[in-house]
Amino acid sequence: MPAVKNYEQQVYAAVLGKIIGVYFGRPFEGWTKDALEKRFGLVDRYVHEDLDKPLVVSDDDISGTLTFIRALEDTGLYKDTPAEAFGDLWLNYLIEHQTVLWWGGMGRSTEHTAWLRLQQGYKAPQSGSIELNGKVVAEQIGAQIFIDAFGMVAPGKPKLAAELAQRSASVSHDGEAVYGAQVVAAMVSAAFVEKNMNRLLDIGAGVIPGDSIIAQVHRDVRAWVRQDRDWRKTYNRIYSKYGYRKYGGGCHMVPNHAIMVMAWAYAPDNFHRAQTIINTAGWDTDCNAANVGSVMGLVVGLEGINRQYDFQSPFADRILVPTAEGTRAVTDALTEALHIARIGRKVMGWDAVKPPKKGAWHHFEMPGALHGWMSENHLLASSGAKSVTNVEGHSKLGARTMRIEFADLSEGTCARVSTPVLPNKTAGGYRVQATARLSPGMTVNVKGEAGKLEGKVSARLFARYYAPDTQEPTELVYSEPKKLAAGKGLALSLELPDKQGWPIKDLGIEICGTNRAAGEIFVDTADFGGAPKYELPCDLPRTKTGEVLGWIVAADLIDCAPFVDGQMRYLRVRKNIGRGIAATGTTDWTDYTFQADVAMHLADAGGILVRYQGLERYIALVCTKAGKLQLVQRWYGQNTVLAETKLKWVVDRQHTLKVQCKGRQIAAWCDGKKMSTAQDDKLGCGGVGFLSDTGITGFRNARVS
Repeated sequence: MPAVKNYEQQVYAAVLGKIIGVYFGRPFEGWTKDALEKRFGLVDRYVHEDLDKPLVVSDDDISGTLTFIRALEDTGLYKDTPAEAFGDLWLNYLIEHQTVLWWGGMGRSTEHTAWLRLQQGYKAPQSGSIELNGKVVAEQIGAQIFIDAFGMVAPGKPKLAAELAQRSASVSHDGEAVYGAQVVAAMVSAAFVEKNMNRLLDIGAGVIPGDSIIAQVHRDVRAWVRQDRDWRKTYNRIYSKYGYRKYGGGCHMVPNHAIMVMAWAYAPDNFHRAQTIINTAGWDTDCNAANVGSVMGLVVGLEGINRQYDFQSPFADRILVPTAEGTRAVTDALTEALHIARIGRKVMGWDAVKPPKKGAWHHFEMPGALHGWMSENHLLASSGAKSVTNVEGHSKLGARTMRIEFADLSEGTCARVSTPVLPNKTAGGYRVQATARLSPGMTVNVKGEAGKLEGKVSARLFARYYAPDTQEPTELVYSEPKKLAAGKGLALSLELPDKQGWPIKDLGIEICGTNRAAGEIFVDTADFGGAPKYELPCDLPRTKTGEVLGWIVAADLIDCAPFVDGQMRYLRVRKNIGRGIAATGTTDWTDYTFQADVAMHLADAGGILVRYQGLERYIALVCTKAGKLQLVQRWYGQNTVLAETKLKWVVDRQHTLKVQCKGRQIAAWCDGKKMSTAQDDKLGCGGVGFLSDTGITGFRNARVS
């Protein structure tokens, strides 16, 4: 196949196509074609508002796709990553009933069944095998819906994409489910260099056995398309031969794969029409529309995705990816696309490329990219914000910027635009655990320039915190305002203060003026730096309904109460069996000190975490019931003791534990006495947290600096 052109941009188009499909189809997932046609006729637009549902949602199609690809990077083996490593990834990033998957139970949810098998000690591919779980369970749709990124990291190499897809899918699936996944991965891969849909379908079907049901589906559906010339007639044939009545389980691969082939064949070069067909056809609409969208995004390119309908600006690239490691729980399509492309260059053996604009957090260096920035003109006080768009020019470091247009500014009216740091409460049907990318102690910098201006105008940054009195994101913290001058540079800076450990919900820009001021500014970059510095409250920040804010919690209980009535209160972390964890921070954190007062009430071990990268990747300083203080490196089921000393365990006795991370050096203290220094040879970055192993442990006076 010919060389891949504009690789990063094509990955971005594929990711956008995937996300658009999820957002388009998610509000009516599971509806039948008849029900959709009765309600909407053709589903040719976003209908979330008609159904009173959010557009940007947490969804397993997105979370699984953008999480499982990380196994290639986490192992450092890239194209040689074995199936077993994908199972290890599940154990690191997935919290039962909390993140990534639909947790429907053993024998009902294929993925939950596989996760339980992994917990029982089975390794992939046995964990997802027909032999272990039965044919019906093993051939549900999940293998297909999580697979697009394996095509993106193997551009123009469909056989390699299919091999990677098979290894990842085998954690939870087998048989026809894996064949369907391989077809999608191969088509995504081939679409980087081949834009003809007939040839793409040939390539996809060519990587699986010709006598498989999925291969027969391809032959049948494509023949029916040639005969029928009407997708509804073809749908009826699919319903009769491959419909849900023919295949058991909650959501089988075969029926849904069939209507995907139908959508591709009837709309070979039209993104909007392909989405209209696949969504109106019903069944597992978010999954099907997402797979169709990733291929179509590559076929039509960035310029073709929004040609007939504006899919992109209503969500401004916003994505939620909740896992047990919160760095990218709130992210955006371009950030994720460039991450996938970095992995892809390793897989392909290509040279790395320099990150846009010297590695800025938000850089806007693709057409349409907004990194989640949207106008807040739904708020009366912010009605002056007219539009937020991506434009060419006005950049000192690259080629594109974010243009903010505003008008009618006066006393009491400003223009605000913002991007989320933590998710909204209405984040869809899947629970969202997240940590804030921005923390107190860090400094945010936004640079750009002012364009045309009318009247006197100033701009300033703001951070919107959750407030302890309201437990809502109502407290605004501002930078110093800067007066704008047409054609002149703009530099805004905000040092983020500690608000009693309450997290930041949004980062924004506020533009103010008088006498109906109007104009535009161009944002070149938004970036942050510095180390976290704040004290953590005894209880974790929570909403009024009790949801923990800005923390990852994998425990049976986390509350704030004394062990004995009348005594001091602790943040109590309990796990009945196994390790209970509460963690915050991100992989942006490298060098810092974390300390807390720790009291074990009844536990096998309890202590503090540093350089936390998930449930199976961290360093812990723990007291044990066996009378030891240990500095331990956790790495995929293995506990390596880096250092230890004796420490007599007494019920409820409080000890002050402290760990300092500096480069590869990890130093530990207990009650002010230095214990040891050890080497961190694997992690290098990550957040902080608390651990309680098989029991309950209390924590107080925690702070990171």
